[in-house]
Amino acid sequence: MAKKTAELSAELREAIFEAARAGALEAYAANTGDFVNYFKATETLLYNYKKLAALVADEEAYCEVEYHAGRKTFSVSSQPKGYYEQKTEEDIVEEMQEEKRRQYRETKYGFEKLKRAVSLFEGQKEFVVIRLYYFGEDINGDPREGGKTATWEEVVAELEEAGILKEIKTARRWRNKIVNDMSVCIFGIAAAVSAGTYRKRDTDK
Repeated sequence: MAKKTAELSAELREAIFEAARAGALEAYAANTGDFVNYFKATETLLYNYKKLAALVADEEAYCEVEYHAGRKTFSVSSQPKGYYEQKTEEDIVEEMQEEKRRQYRETKYGFEKLKRAVSLFEGQKEFVVIRLYYFGEDINGDPREGGKTATWEEVVAELEEAGILKEIKTARRWRNKIVNDMSVCIFGIAAAVSAGTYRKRDTDK
């Protein structure tokens, strides 16, 4: 049981890192406009969609605080220079828990926004490529063996076997369409401009 808990903790730490990274991308996008590659930002979110879903599904595990006794219990306050405010271990743990709860609320809000964007495209024929390439699912939406994402060669092989498409070029075009449209739903007007530019370059080739 202890081993399972340790493994869960490691997965949560990894997911938290990815969630923070995704949140940073969104914040960066809001402040830098055209300098953001919205296509790549959306890909990062899609690659980590399953991790984020698992992360926000367990609020208790997310907000669990690891506290090591014996740490310093003094911190600088906003009082005059040289003045230190003493905090008990209980105070420190409470502050850490509150910060975790704040992070959880922000992460869940971001994931719900991503989830709504994904739901808009789940009924489209092109979405099958998203399942295979980003979600580690098969064409029916069931987990692939080991939850591994498919390579482009595997994507085409599975879709050809199902009689859906035959060329990797078509699969990539389907992916590009979905990801560009989804980026607009997630990041807004700036992403729409970026997607339009990207599509023009793609059609000019």
